Amino acid sequence: MRLQTIEQNVKSDYVERQFRKWYIQWLRPHVSREINKQRLKLIWDVWGYLPLLSIKALQLKDRLRLVMRFLIIDWYVAHAHKPLEISNICRALADRPAKPGEVVLEAGCWQGGSSTKFSIICSLLGYRLSIYDSFEGVEEMETEEKVGGYDFSGKYKAPETVLRKNLALYGETAVCSIRKGWFANTLAIGPVPYSVRLAYIDCDLPKSTREALAGIVPALVDDGWIFSQDFHIRSVQKLLSDPATWSRFGKGVLTITRQTHMLASIRFHKNEQLNFQRA
Repeated sequence: MRLQTIEQNVKSDYVERQFRKWYIQWLRPHVSREINKQRLKLIWDVWGYLPLLSIKALQLKDRLRLVMRFLIIDWYVAHAHKPLEISNICRALADRPAKPGEVVLEAGCWQGGSSTKFSIICSLLGYRLSIYDSFEGVEEMETEEKVGGYDFSGKYKAPETVLRKNLALYGETAVCSIRKGWFANTLAIGPVPYSVRLAYIDCDLPKSTREALAGIVPALVDDGWIFSQDFHIRSVQKLLSDPATWSRFGKGVLTITRQTHMLASIRFHKNEQLNFQRA
């Protein structure tokens, strides 16, 4: 197999950089609650939703409602992603409507901020959403993983009831199913029993990422997408950039594209030559 990593040429404009500098220096030290920090960041992050308005698969009224519902979720549900990241994922999914039996799979959900958004776009496009989480937070990190990085052990823990409440308040519960358990006991035991059109992995660890891939990749449709929200974590980036991680799946040419600082997309291309041009 062949693997190519492409860096997106994503640049923050001057105004956004100034907003960030101002926020870090003057506001962040005085704001303790995560949800309030998130609300403040919307001042410059909100523009990341503009790409949603160009989704041709949706009527204009549905695009506008999508943005409004996503903003409501941002205001009330703490999460760890940015509007532009969710927009990129939604646009990829909206390349076409769902085929029978296809799902969007989320591996790691915390309080359900991304889950509620995915449930809305899935409902509009005809997909089901399958959510996997231990609801015990991030597993204990190995000592070598903590060196030179952040210790995520135990972080992002929330009970399943919080996810269900947020889905009921802000999302579309009718398209959702929830699978509780460590990935080693769910995703890693074999291919999931449905066709995966798009998978979103946000688990902060290479071990958990590898376990998620074991269940996802064999079930991924030919034009499927995998997104990792952890590409800024060195150990996860190393895992995803290692050809040995993917060779056992026998899926052919692989392209990893870094969409933002944290988000990377992964696609397999059968019988295609790699494009070495910078995206």
